[in-house]
Amino acid sequence: MGEELLKVDGLKVRFKTDDGYITTVNGVSFSVKKGETLAIVGESGSGKSVTSLALMGILPPNGEVVDGDVTYKDKDLRTLSKKDYRKIRGNDISMIFQEPMTALNPVFTIGFQLREPLMLHEGLSKKEAQARGVEMLRNVGISDAEKVMGRFPHQLSGGMRQRVMIAMALSCNPELLIADEPTTALDVTIQAQILTLLRNLKESSNTSIMIITHDLGVVAELADRVIVMYAGEVVEVATVHELFESPQHPYTKGLLDSMPKIHDVVNELYSIEGTVPNPAEMPQGCKFHPRCPFGDEECVQTHPNLLNVKGDHAARCIKLAKKELVV
Repeated sequence: MGEELLKVDGLKVRFKTDDGYITTVNGVSFSVKKGETLAIVGESGSGKSVTSLALMGILPPNGEVVDGDVTYKDKDLRTLSKKDYRKIRGNDISMIFQEPMTALNPVFTIGFQLREPLMLHEGLSKKEAQARGVEMLRNVGISDAEKVMGRFPHQLSGGMRQRVMIAMALSCNPELLIADEPTTALDVTIQAQILTLLRNLKESSNTSIMIITHDLGVVAELADRVIVMYAGEVVEVATVHELFESPQHPYTKGLLDSMPKIHDVVNELYSIEGTVPNPAEMPQGCKFHPRCPFGDEECVQTHPNLLNVKGDHAARCIKLAKKELVV
């Protein structure tokens, strides 16, 4: 892998509600290297998507980054003006949003929405941007690109809309692509095609990818390194091989055990008991202890730090420090 492209250190995000402030991302740290694919995994409510929105500077009006540093190359993104942030967003750092039907503007054609970033960031004329837009749609496997440029989002299938989103995200040749659940709600054939597109992108242009997903199959297919998030915190960091071969956190083990195994015949898949806690009612101590099969009174009282296991492999569990955990 190349040099460090993005570094996040101690990111903390909170939202203002009628009942006061709630923290949804708490002290998250990680980095993305040039040419690397980093996966962020976890259940819904773990803070994955909020982290990505914070990096892009597009949190909802009631959300704010209250602590931490976000550095892209040598630029501190948190200190940039809105104008300077817009120069980076969509140009150097692009994002594929989770639901293309809501991410695409329903009142503008696909062509208009593809041309806009090219004219803004690349300085192309309308004619040049139109030609590039057609080329980008063809690159993501849309054969009748000229016709699609004149259509509205509601006139396209879910798979086509997702391809359009990818074309828009790649149109300015970003150095970092953030993909938020890029295969959610797509059939398996389209999923495979989208994953192939992302893999080809990485191989052809050395683009760094940060993929956010709850699908460990996608992680195994694309990722170099993996971050596991739970209740707004990073609970495990490892290479994709180490994560699948030797998970060190009980939550990670539970996620892996809940995956169907092709050679195992079972009547019922394993599931982790309970649910991700409400951000307004976080448990004390270890956030996972109410659902953990190894949890005890010490876990209730003590909030664990990330503990280095081996090399770059780390996990957040006090049982690891005491050599009491065998997962």
